[in-house]
Amino acid sequence: MIRSYTQTCAPKDALLLYKEMLIRGFSPDNFTYPIVTKACSHLHALECGSLLHGQIVKSGFDSDMIIMSGLIHFNLCCARIGVARKLFDEMPERDVVAWTTMISGYAQLNYPEESFLLFDEMRRAGVKPNNVTILSLISACGHLQALGRGKWLHSYIVENNMESNCIVANALVSMYAKCKIMSYALEVFDNILTRDVVTWNSLIGGFVQNGLPAEALRLFKEMQCSDVQPNEITVVSALSACAQLVNIKEGKQIHTYLREKKFAYDVFIGNALINMYAKCGHLDEAVDVFRQMPDRDIFSWTTMITGYVQDCQFKEALVLFQEMKLSGVEPNEVTLVSLLSACAQLGALDQGKHIHAYIEENNVKQDMHLVNALLDMYAKCGCIETALQIFQHMPIKDTFSWNAMIGGLATHGHGREAIDLFTQMEKAGETMPNDVTFIAVLCACAHSGMVKEGYHYFSSMNLYGITPSIEHYGCMVDLLSRVGLLNEANDLIEKMPMQPNTIIWGSLLSACRVHRKVELAEKAARHILKLAPDEKGVYVLLSNIYADMGQWNAVKRIRNLMDTKGIEKPPGCSLIEVNGGNLELAC
Repeated sequence: MIRSYTQTCAPKDALLLYKEMLIRGFSPDNFTYPIVTKACSHLHALECGSLLHGQIVKSGFDSDMIIMSGLIHFNLCCARIGVARKLFDEMPERDVVAWTTMISGYAQLNYPEESFLLFDEMRRAGVKPNNVTILSLISACGHLQALGRGKWLHSYIVENNMESNCIVANALVSMYAKCKIMSYALEVFDNILTRDVVTWNSLIGGFVQNGLPAEALRLFKEMQCSDVQPNEITVVSALSACAQLVNIKEGKQIHTYLREKKFAYDVFIGNALINMYAKCGHLDEAVDVFRQMPDRDIFSWTTMITGYVQDCQFKEALVLFQEMKLSGVEPNEVTLVSLLSACAQLGALDQGKHIHAYIEENNVKQDMHLVNALLDMYAKCGCIETALQIFQHMPIKDTFSWNAMIGGLATHGHGREAIDLFTQMEKAGETMPNDVTFIAVLCACAHSGMVKEGYHYFSSMNLYGITPSIEHYGCMVDLLSRVGLLNEANDLIEKMPMQPNTIIWGSLLSACRVHRKVELAEKAARHILKLAPDEKGVYVLLSNIYADMGQWNAVKRIRNLMDTKGIEKPPGCSLIEVNGGNLELAC
């Protein structure tokens, strides 16, 4: 009766029946103890299992290999690895079950090295491993990414004719995938005569995890033509591949497949669909899936919020966060990083402070990503003093940390301090500057009118193996334009190795109004309109330049041209923060 309760996943009932058995005066035997120990293992019932251990010793069954293997397994289930090893070492004799139980425990509790050491000891003891032993060791190889050990195991499997076992073969595919050797994984896969859904999932998932999404989708299509039908795990991997490729067409086809096969919109599949649509920039479809989900977990909310942020819909991200709080779901570190990014982009300082307070009050673990997000938010919102405090208290700073602080100083009127901080970064030598670092440095020079320094840093980029991009040229044009060196700015534009964009010509055009350079303004305007014919601001700015110079006929010509094209002067607007939210005001 106790056995039937344990086998039917009713371990509590099994223990109650065992207790009643003892009350009635019946003595357990060598068949009873393994069953009751198994029930304790299912429940992780530490106190009950410890009492049972005492009863086993008193009853004189502590030399029974089956009973002791069960006790070892119980202690491993309760993560008492030291106790389990002591019991194992004290066994006078050990069979393959005892060895395998201990080896499997090490592997499952993330002690892969110990599992290998014990396996070596097992072989020296002359005990031949079984399939379960091998599976545990293959799993350990995957965790350690121990390719050498894995290949040796593979050879052992072949030599002992174990490769025909589908479970062992599947484990090999998974192990090679975790070791990032997909060619070996594919070779094992090709040699499996009878593949099940786990076989396909192991290889498809491996391709996705190793950044080979196109191969994953190719295999997914091949699987659909086989006699094995995809399950939830397969579909989630395929959707992840579509997200990596930003392949909305394939993603929608998989979504249609889900509907046709009547897959439920559970959290697992729903989250994968949201992620796919969000990564592909189809936020409306992501929202539709999100709203249709009967249940949502923290990953559902976080994926949707992150999707809004990645699509530059920052206000929508903050609105959804309010809804998330009302639903009773607490944010995690990833959610908070995305929300702080939204606050940074909107300049929503009050909202950012509320999130910071939440982090402090709830003792949220502040890893590098979260601290960087806080630093970036305060820096972008112009709260430089707080940003500096966070920066100075960081025990380890990565390139993003330096970039955020340098950029914050640069854009908020502290150009000299930004340059000094960059010098500190170079001297510290902890991290190397990247292209974003130099954008921040050149921005600091532009905002502070430091022409000599700007040229110096622009020319020194090659020392770090960085080729100036259009953004770096844009910063230099902005620098020269701000200080009135418009001819030099124009010369630099003409020497650019890539085609200037509207932002670069716009910097020159804006400076032409300040410095009253009509001919150069007309040239810049022509280039902008060639790139963006409907750019309203160009007409307005050019009209204002003519007006400043008193060239009213030219003003009239521009206004008539605007009327002909149906262009109206755009109204100005600004964002103001009210009670932690943002409102657009036309003025």
